[in-house]
Amino acid sequence: MKKIELIIPESKLKDAHAILINVNSGGMSYYTVEGSGRVKAEGIIVGRGTVETQPEYIPRTKIDVIVKDDQVEQLVSKLTNRLGSELGGKIFVSDISIAVDLRTKKTGDGAL
Repeated sequence: MKKIELIIPESKLKDAHAILINVNSGGMSYYTVEGSGRVKAEGIIVGRGTVETQPEYIPRTKIDVIVKDDQVEQLVSKLTNRLGSELGGKIFVSDISIAVDLRTKKTGDGAL
């Protein structure tokens, strides 16, 4: 099993969700995060339009999904092709050694 973490612009959330449904990933969690990286935030005009300030952090959406090993390459390829843009983002893949479904008590791939 693998954990895929996506950090993407909020505007790409529905596209990512559609891809995850298409590959039958089973489920996902998402939440709003803020961070800084190579892409800089656009200036915001405040003070009745007289002052422009530069935000330090950019709001993003983070998605966590656990998938079977054989789904990873296809999923990363589809996400990269559909979500890749000038807006930026990241995909991280890591190993999951144990998964347990608390309701059914199934473990491993059966927990997904």
